[in-house]
Amino acid sequence: MNNFDIFISYSSKDKSIANQLVTQIEKAGFTCWIAPRNIEGGAEYSEVIEKAILKCKIFLLVFSEASSTSPWVKSELNIAFSENKYLIPYKTDATPLKGTMRLLLNDKHWIANNDNENKQIDLLLSAIQNYFAMLEKGETENLSENSFYTNISKKKNRNRMILGLSVVGFLIVMGIIILSLIPLNNQKYIKQYNDLVTQAFAIQGTSANHYVATRNMLQKAQEIENEIPVSQRKDIPNLLFQINFKLDSIYCINLDLARMYANLETASGDKQAMECYKLALEAKEDSEVRNELNKILSRKGIYE
Repeated sequence: MNNFDIFISYSSKDKSIANQLVTQIEKAGFTCWIAPRNIEGGAEYSEVIEKAILKCKIFLLVFSEASSTSPWVKSELNIAFSENKYLIPYKTDATPLKGTMRLLLNDKHWIANNDNENKQIDLLLSAIQNYFAMLEKGETENLSENSFYTNISKKKNRNRMILGLSVVGFLIVMGIIILSLIPLNNQKYIKQYNDLVTQAFAIQGTSANHYVATRNMLQKAQEIENEIPVSQRKDIPNLLFQINFKLDSIYCINLDLARMYANLETASGDKQAMECYKLALEAKEDSEVRNELNKILSRKGIYE
């Protein structure tokens, strides 16, 4: 896959707007990656999209009422955010920020919608040109940095969790220091607490099962947090939030794929739907999804 300048994230309901932006951006001399144009036939959507986001320098979100509720857009945004991509939200209507979108985008510089569409596109092109001008000068570090991850290692590896290994080392060292200072009657709780956190971060991998195992360890540590001095506690709620956010993304992507394959009602479609349903259930228990999986199993029992 070639490197592109800009990844376009949008809802299929905003396809005409997204295509118009691509035309204007590429006319200005920048390259864009947009689905489905840049997806080769037979490619795995989720894998290709992740690679495209990683290779692009700017993540352009076409924000609208439709995209604010799109699980695909939320998953793409999560990847871009965790990879510290430079985010430009382009507003097409007056839809307010809510939930996860508000958390991730509230402090970003928006290209707000207005009555003059040409002026809005000009502002977008200007923002893109300014970013690449600063990129050439090496002045983009502060622009692309996501403060939400400030306390997490910035050295990224797609084969491990977004929680940096430097945090693991820090927690282990701090645990040793703490154990040497606290009263003896609290040591067993501190040791148990730090052991659980250390075990949580020792779990490597990016599958739903790995994230669930890490989350379970952190939740056990949280259960004994009242026995730990406030000054010695880790930021477990923040870590759990990030893990749950990742699990939600995995769940949404696989559920969408499962329903797409299930609608084909073919042997191959049923087999792929079953696998995607199982992956979705690994990330999030859902009785409705389990019922859908059982329908596939009863229709094509040979794929159990």
